[in-house]
Amino acid sequence: MAVSGARRTVYTVLGLSTLVLSGCAGVSTSPTANGASPSASAACATPAPDLRAAYNRPYQVHGRTYAPLNSSAGYAVRGMASWYGWESGSTTAMGTPFRPRAFSAASRDLPLPTCARVTNLSNGRSVIVLVNDRGPFVDGRAMDLSYGAANALGMAGQGVAPVEIVALAAVAAPPPGTSRGTVTAAALPMAPEIPAPSQTFLQTGAFSRVNNATRERNRLLHAGIRGVLIVPGLVNGQQYYKVQIGPLPGGVAAVQVIAELRQMGFHDFYSIEQ
Repeated sequence: MAVSGARRTVYTVLGLSTLVLSGCAGVSTSPTANGASPSASAACATPAPDLRAAYNRPYQVHGRTYAPLNSSAGYAVRGMASWYGWESGSTTAMGTPFRPRAFSAASRDLPLPTCARVTNLSNGRSVIVLVNDRGPFVDGRAMDLSYGAANALGMAGQGVAPVEIVALAAVAAPPPGTSRGTVTAAALPMAPEIPAPSQTFLQTGAFSRVNNATRERNRLLHAGIRGVLIVPGLVNGQQYYKVQIGPLPGGVAAVQVIAELRQMGFHDFYSIEQ
């Protein structure tokens, strides 16, 4: 949808008053001098993985069999990482709560749990994450990151980025109660998390193909709208890519922003809290 020059001017004025979306792209995590997010130093200490646990045994997804590694020692790979958010499920493969703002990740082959340093090769930022889930089950992807980790790495906006993944050594023996390969979720490590209140986003659509989501994002950017995210996620087991704007700045009502966007020619937004 084309947006006229007059509408662009209107948006510029709105951007300085009520919308102020140009500086919004997620939770603020400014990089430090060495290129790492402040969260990179967050504690991530795991016991040695229990290889008898169900989540460390061979498994099948979509007819393909995956065999997790027996050890993460020497694990260092480069590849593309994506990220997943609120609609991807409430628990991890380990049975622990999935918290999108925590610094966690999913791997098809690393033993769970494993701490790993992930570096965005596009900008040099790095974070330490707790690998506690399985995925991504998409060809050409090496890891799925939580929203918190992706945002700290500066890749939440584009959805994917080239990364280097280096596994870190475990610090202790497996937790007690694992003699039969089972352990309660309460005894398992939790990923570090930056406390943050819920935020309001505007969603314009969900697409089964990332190319369609990218076109929608580019359409919004071309109209002068900033803070546009492509948010991967699973809906009833199928991969979708949601296009969202935000988070909205504090004190700005979503209904007001939606009304102003409709005046600019955009009609399919609705607000979500996450």
